Amino acid sequence: MKKRFEFSKKLKTISFVLMLIGLITAVMAFAADKHRFWTNILYSNYMFLLLALGAAFWMSLQYIAEAGWSSAFKRVPETIACYIAPAFIFMLALVFFGLKYVYPWANPEEHIEDFSKYHEFKEILDVKAPYLNKNFFIVRTLVFFLVWFATVGILRKLSKKEDADKSGALKWFEKSRFYAKVYIFGFALTFIFAGFDYLMSLEPYWYSTLFSIKEIISGFFHASALIILIVYFLNKKAYLPFMNSSHWHDFSKYLFMGSILFAYAWYFQYMLIWYGNIPEEGEYYFLRRFHFSQFLFTLNIAINFMVPFLVLLPNKLAKNPKVLVTIAVILLGGFALDVYLSVFPPLVHTFKGMSEQHIHPVFGLYEIGILLGFIGIFMFVFFRNMAKRKHVIPVNHPYIEESLLHHNAH
Repeated sequence: MKKRFEFSKKLKTISFVLMLIGLITAVMAFAADKHRFWTNILYSNYMFLLLALGAAFWMSLQYIAEAGWSSAFKRVPETIACYIAPAFIFMLALVFFGLKYVYPWANPEEHIEDFSKYHEFKEILDVKAPYLNKNFFIVRTLVFFLVWFATVGILRKLSKKEDADKSGALKWFEKSRFYAKVYIFGFALTFIFAGFDYLMSLEPYWYSTLFSIKEIISGFFHASALIILIVYFLNKKAYLPFMNSSHWHDFSKYLFMGSILFAYAWYFQYMLIWYGNIPEEGEYYFLRRFHFSQFLFTLNIAINFMVPFLVLLPNKLAKNPKVLVTIAVILLGGFALDVYLSVFPPLVHTFKGMSEQHIHPVFGLYEIGILLGFIGIFMFVFFRNMAKRKHVIPVNHPYIEESLLHHNAH
């Protein structure tokens, strides 16, 4: 069993190539259409930010529940959370330079083509102006990231102390349990507003009390899929050779449970808004279902609920790592689709060659290239930080032996 992760030349090359593709595509997009460029920056950065926060949430739950089976994999979500740092840089760039291109409340004139609608839209914005204004938006962004940096940073610091102090490992673990509770509280409280700010305010005339709850569930659910994918990679590279069917079965429970939670939040938001038949609320779904793409609207819930629920229902399939990894890949695609349906429908009419009367899904060179660039950034941040730790496995964790010898009677 390998002790320390090696950030190989091949992985570095792949991450640098992807970042280069992203950079070239971003420059092209910026020169051709600033609206489309900043929309893609928000889209890709938000996805990886939510995955990072969701991974930290997953790790915190393991601490609080004192889950022994997962202790050997703690390093994976802990390192995924390192993406919060580059996410902050991109979000600051968006706030200072791209706000007017993405958020209608920052520059209504560029987002409303129909002059007859402008005054009605402006009245709504005037009412929400005390909250939706650039200065307060900047302050909230700084507060959000400060809370996330501080809590995740403390958990990482305690983890390093645990690695370095075998005799005092239990003390650092108990402190980690306490700060895991602090993180979950801080994350839940801040992301309720962050979800409003970064996605819901793309349509400032619309509101939903369930939206941020659904996003928190989605982050946790899809981060679980990403953790499984990385654990599988490390297992194949001989960093986690002790993996057995019991480990995979426990991992599968997070996808199975997550699919139900996701469907629950998705359905109740849809049901309450659609059947409430309030125009200000129903417009959100009317736009996506009837104007943008009925197919993608239906595919979203099919991928994120029906596929994992039906496939992972039999225990035999849930224990199979290849099946589990396939579902994880599909779910990450479903996550990209879910965020896409939140970000693009209200903004594509601002792209060159589009209008409010004729909108349709747009996913071309710019979207693919910039997304690949963010994948490259994430890979580099993850593998670089993983390589900095002395051990892939937290050898001094109080429950490490339980994890290495994990077996259950399923």
